[in-house]
Amino acid sequence: MGVYEDNVIPIKIAHLAEYVSRVKRISLDDALVYIYVNPMYERLYDENAKWWYLSTEALYEEFELRRNRQRRDVPEEIFEFYTYCLENYAIRKRIGGLRAWVCFKEYGVDEYIIDNYDMLHTQGLEYVLDDIQRYIHRRKQ
Repeated sequence: MGVYEDNVIPIKIAHLAEYVSRVKRISLDDALVYIYVNPMYERLYDENAKWWYLSTEALYEEFELRRNRQRRDVPEEIFEFYTYCLENYAIRKRIGGLRAWVCFKEYGVDEYIIDNYDMLHTQGLEYVLDDIQRYIHRRKQ
């Protein structure tokens, strides 16, 4: 990316966070989390798409579209199982849910659970948590 884009995107994110905070009536910190966990965030840095040219309102609409589309892609029972695994992993590791979620995203555990739902949901909780831990350990190497 060019110097221009590297300087514009942080400003765009700041404006978007202020807008999200106002529209959703949440704190600025929560608005930043909303932005950073959205699949649209990474697309802001796509040099060919030039998403940074959109207005704050248009960017927000794109973020909402991606967020809503992401929710619909995973069937409810799989999403419930995923959150069950996520919360129990956080409890086991004595970390917050957000920290566990970041770990799952960083190592692709979310995709692993979704892709292997048919097998994993038939196993006991301890087995699943141990399996997740092994998966993360392998991905770290």
